[in-house]
Amino acid sequence: MQQPDETNAPAHDGTEDDTRAIRALWADMARGWAAGDAALFAASFAEDCDFTTVRGDKPLGRSGIAAGHDALFHGPYAGTVLDARVVAVRFLRPDLATVEAESTINAPDGNPLITTHALAVVERTAQGHWSISAFHNMVPAPRPPQPGPAPDRKETPVGEPTAARPRVRHLAIVARDPEKLAEFYSSVFAMELFHRDPDGSCFLSDGYFSLALIKHRLDGETPAGFNHFGFHIEDTAATTGALVAAGTPKPAERFTDRPFAEYRAMDPEGNWFDLSEHGFGGPRPPSDSTGS
Repeated sequence: MQQPDETNAPAHDGTEDDTRAIRALWADMARGWAAGDAALFAASFAEDCDFTTVRGDKPLGRSGIAAGHDALFHGPYAGTVLDARVVAVRFLRPDLATVEAESTINAPDGNPLITTHALAVVERTAQGHWSISAFHNMVPAPRPPQPGPAPDRKETPVGEPTAARPRVRHLAIVARDPEKLAEFYSSVFAMELFHRDPDGSCFLSDGYFSLALIKHRLDGETPAGFNHFGFHIEDTAATTGALVAAGTPKPAERFTDRPFAEYRAMDPEGNWFDLSEHGFGGPRPPSDSTGS
C-alpha cells in the first residue's frame, strides 16, 4: 500500500513517530480487510468510536464496526482488497489530530469497485496508543457542471437536486454477461462505467441517466431482462404519502451496500421502481462551457 509522505501537521505539534503510528491504523485496517478479519479491521477504532457509514448508518462502537464488516467480508465484499490512503494528518494538539483518508475497494481480479473519502478524529490514549475516536465515511458526489451557457437539453444532471416533479433517472437490466453488455453501451453510446459490484454487476451513466446491468444468477429467481427503473425525487416523505394515498404499499428501505437508491416501491401492477433523493451516481454531465 502506498501512502503520501506529506502531512498538514505543524512540525512542533506532532512527532514523526506519532504520524507513523496514525498511518499504521489505516495499514492495520487494510490488513484486516485483506484477511477477512473483522476484529483486526476494527482494532484501529476506539471502543466507543463514533462511526458513520456511507449510508448514514451508525454502528455502536468497535463491536458494531466489527459485526458490520464481518457481514461484508462474508457477503458482497468477500475476497476483496482495501487500498487505504492517508491523505493528510493535522494535529490539533499533541494528543489529538484529524485525518483525511481515501479508500478504494478492489475486486479479487484487481478492478476497483468503489472509492470512499473519510474524515476521522484520532486520539492518543493514556497508555500512549493512537486510536480512531470518530470516523465519517462518504462516497464523493459528482461535481456540478461548471458555470456557463445552459445546455440545449433541459434535464437535471444525475446526482443534482431535482425540481418538484420527480424525474426518471435510472434503469436496471438483469444481464447474463454484464461486462459484455457494458462494453456494448460504452462503445456504441459512449456511456461511462462508474461502478462495479464484486459479482460483476456494472453501472454506467451518460451524465444524466444511470444504467445498472445486474449479474444474472443461475440459482436466483429473477429472470434476465428488464428489472426496475428509478425516480430522482425531492422529498421522500411526500412521495411516500402520495404512493400510500394511491393504494400502493409504503416504500421499503433498501438495505444494500450499493451507494444508490434509498427506497424500493411498486406501482399497482407490481412493477418495481426505486426512489432516491441524492441521485443514482455516475460522472457529471458534459459542460458546454468553453472554459471546461
